[in-house]
Amino acid sequence: MAIAGKGGSVYIGANKVSEISNWSIDCETDNIEITNFDSNGWKEFIAGLKEWKGSFEGNFNPSDTNGQRALITAWQNGTTVSLELRIDATKKLAGTAYVNFSIEMPVDDKGTFKCDFQGTGALTVTLT
Repeated sequence: MAIAGKGGSVYIGANKVSEISNWSIDCETDNIEITNFDSNGWKEFIAGLKEWKGSFEGNFNPSDTNGQRALITAWQNGTTVSLELRIDATKKLAGTAYVNFSIEMPVDDKGTFKCDFQGTGALTVTLT
């Protein structure tokens, strides 16, 4: 069953990042080739290290002290944040990440805030 994205949100710890309208996450695993003479002409692989990264974006809100400004501060200090990407009230992906950000202020449109993140350590996936 498909679900609507309108229930999504982004949190840093217990604090919701305000005015976010989109988030995405990429979860990858390194594939380690183990092909040998006994592979009968087929490449063989085993799973290696995992990683997760992604981004989120929305309206720029400089008064969002515990959200957007906290992300900027974490970037300035080179520290991690406890990040939760929520699908709805109970479904989420969570872990610790480093962040980068960008702000865009076009003369003919709204200001936007974008944050890219790189997970460090395990990602917890809760889909119930």
